[in-house]
Amino acid sequence: MSVRGIEFGAGYEERQPVVLLLDTSASMGRPAQHPRIDELNEALRSWFDGVRAQERLRTRVETCLITFDSVVRVYDPGPGRLVPVEEAAKERLFVLVDRLHPPALRAEGLTRLTDAVETGLDLARARYRALQGQRVPVRRPFLWVLTDGAPSDTEGRPLDAAGLAGTAERVRRGEERGEWVVQVVGVRGADLPLLRALAPKATSLLENLDFGRILELFFQSTDASSPDQDADLIHRQVEDRAAKLARMDRLERGLR
Repeated sequence: MSVRGIEFGAGYEERQPVVLLLDTSASMGRPAQHPRIDELNEALRSWFDGVRAQERLRTRVETCLITFDSVVRVYDPGPGRLVPVEEAAKERLFVLVDRLHPPALRAEGLTRLTDAVETGLDLARARYRALQGQRVPVRRPFLWVLTDGAPSDTEGRPLDAAGLAGTAERVRRGEERGEWVVQVVGVRGADLPLLRALAPKATSLLENLDFGRILELFFQSTDASSPDQDADLIHRQVEDRAAKLARMDRLERGLR
């Protein structure tokens, strides 16, 4: 079945837009002997390969991949590469999860996190409205932010809580209106207090959890939420799942 060029798997007509916002700033290139960006690249390849066997995700979840360093880029499936967001063909940036083949990410530059979040919110809202206009059943978008640092401005100066206030207010108001759910995950080196200024109830520090587990958390949490759940409840459920994954990870490492 198709609607205006959109293809559906049998029985899975509902769509779930997901925006992955990934930090590719210079700090992701550390430590030199085992860069975090290499771990993230491997986890992305492995997870998106594995999802092809999961029909529910494969036929329902639409993913938009955004990276942020000194430039905010988005994966454009047309040319099959990351392009500056202002050069992207906006109408094709969300693709079914099994059709997304992640490009190799490089670590360089600054951490323009707020610009990336604003971009993600704009794209998520536009996609939601486009699907509604095509009469396709659609759930509110999820935006997952993964970072190992702290936000900076275009000159590389660290942003403080006041510099995050506008984006934080937009995130909060959108969640209250049921427009989206935004979750921030900090990994090794992340400035947790500052990230919590952006998303006070929706920031987790998963310092020792590998990127494969974090991706699993992202998509399990998206899939398990119901359309009418309050965003704060979803954030608490994410915290619970993250804690369970962390315990499992510690147990597995202890048995090695």
